[in-house]
Amino acid sequence: MRHDPERDAAAYLAGELSTLRRIRFERHMLDCRACWSEANTAHEGRILAESLREVAPASTRERIRAVADVPAESSVRHRARWPYVLAAAAAALMVLAAVVIPQVIERRQPAPLVAAAALLKSDALTLDREPVPAMKTIGTYGWRGTTQRDLAGIPATVYDYAAPGGRRLLVIASSQEFPRAGNARDLDPAPSWLATVDEVSLLCADKHGLSWLAAAPDDATALRAGHALGLT
Repeated sequence: MRHDPERDAAAYLAGELSTLRRIRFERHMLDCRACWSEANTAHEGRILAESLREVAPASTRERIRAVADVPAESSVRHRARWPYVLAAAAAALMVLAAVVIPQVIERRQPAPLVAAAALLKSDALTLDREPVPAMKTIGTYGWRGTTQRDLAGIPATVYDYAAPGGRRLLVIASSQEFPRAGNARDLDPAPSWLATVDEVSLLCADKHGLSWLAAAPDDATALRAGHALGLT
């Protein structure tokens, strides 16, 4: 028997089928891979859209909801529009994934990394002249002083550097391993990585039995610091 999986799945999900036809279609889906795939894909799209609605911008939430909650319409003309609705839903979900999911990852970064990023933004560090870092200058950045800090449970030595224009760079060392950022990008040698946390670029690497973080205003500065220190 010839049938149209897109049309049948659309009618099923839109609530257009009578009770008897709905039961028959549900039984039919057990043996029809095409109908099952059509219904399952649209259903998963609805679940994803709703599960992320709290973190999406209001305008994006409304667009997603508009294409996910298709009203029940009985006319063949509206049924024929279902493929276009699915295409719109897919496009909206792609926007959602590109805009919202990175924001969710950013908000769930490990506390020690968030604390390190906050230090770079702080101008209230009390600095000592000991211990002295192995490198007093990293490019245009000169060492200003050192402080001991607890980064959300990780004791660390923080070396504070500043460039002539006022931009700062932190080199942080700890005997405890720093956690990996949720959006980390792998670097050589492993397990080195680079990530952005609270608009601060963090480069992490292990050397001489210590875990190191370079906290910088941008990726290029973090990478240059890692190279100068022999971390990457």
